[in-house]
Amino acid sequence: MTEHLERYKLIKGTQHGFVRNMSCLTNLLTFMEEVTNYTDSGYPADVIYLDFQRLFDKFPQRRLLMKLDVHGIVGNILMWTENWLSIESNELYSMHVFRMDRCNEWNTTRISFRSTLFVTFINDIYDCVAGKILKFADDTKTYHTVISVDVSALQSDLSNLVAWSKECQMLFNVEKCKVMHIGYNNVQAEYVMNDVKLEYVSEEKDFRVIISDDLKSRKQCSEAMKKANRILGMIKRNFADRSRETIISLYKTLVRLHLEYFSTIWSPHYDKNIKQIESVQRRATKLVIGMQGLQYNEKLKQLGLMQLERQRVRSDLIETFKTINGEYDLNRYLFFQLEEGGRKGHGQKLFTRRFRLDIRKCAFCNRVVDNWNSLSASCINCNTINTFKKHLLPELELGAVQFYS
Repeated sequence: MTEHLERYKLIKGTQHGFVRNMSCLTNLLTFMEEVTNYTDSGYPADVIYLDFQRLFDKFPQRRLLMKLDVHGIVGNILMWTENWLSIESNELYSMHVFRMDRCNEWNTTRISFRSTLFVTFINDIYDCVAGKILKFADDTKTYHTVISVDVSALQSDLSNLVAWSKECQMLFNVEKCKVMHIGYNNVQAEYVMNDVKLEYVSEEKDFRVIISDDLKSRKQCSEAMKKANRILGMIKRNFADRSRETIISLYKTLVRLHLEYFSTIWSPHYDKNIKQIESVQRRATKLVIGMQGLQYNEKLKQLGLMQLERQRVRSDLIETFKTINGEYDLNRYLFFQLEEGGRKGHGQKLFTRRFRLDIRKCAFCNRVVDNWNSLSASCINCNTINTFKKHLLPELELGAVQFYS
């Protein structure tokens, strides 16, 4: 079924969940690229975060089977799916008919299959809206510029979505749907779904990344630092072993992931926030025995660590490589424009697009340009992402790329 959907490109490009070469990160990259571009161009935008009542385990089965048929999933596979759904909905059904050592494998397959069915079921939601819509399975948001008539256009989209949800018996939990107003001179319009006024929010967690109405990363930096410091405090209180191997292993496993999670989306550009994030790693290095009296950079060298700001640069360059070389199923021209001309260096120089505001200057597509252009041809021309990472590390260590600050 998955091969059929992929071969004929039946799943809309707005779906980033359970689709090959798409992810939460590509969802957020697309969203931030478009919304920061709106704001920089002087167009305010409104974002509606939608919430479904039903999840993967509550399909209206007859309608699902009809939609599978429309997608060309017919014959024995459609019949098998119908039988499987009937068994799944039977509360007397027990997985104990399977060998116990296969239960985890079966449950993983079961969840994956239900996710594919759900993605197929809501695939046509795209046809209901005139504005933009992005999905990751059931996490859906729609957004539109809001100048004069555009406000009514977004309200019309919401009315169409409500009509779609009733027809498909996949209702929205309107009380949990929210609206965020972004950009200068935003008219702060009110929106209604099912005669219920949507709640306004100034920030929203989108895949555990805090998106603010000013598109700045202050709150995300603060939350990441607090989480990481709490875990670091737990390590300090509960582990007597302060050897390099123990502390660095715990730090990399439990702490650093909070400081790096989707940093491509929220990478800080204010000096205060950069120091705020770096302070956690500074604190971690102080826990290691034998590091007292050494400068921070010397500690990092001995411990085999990299400054977090430089680590974020590395992450940005890796995502740039993936986007340009088709590792993601994204339109690379949405993010980057190749520079024409015979400049020295490699043949994939990026062109710096014009911007007015800092949020656009520091957006992913603009902040990576100088560092990408400074890489060597041997690094840029790598055939695989793993080879690129190996070539990239020496250039980071030698200072071929610069910090954003």
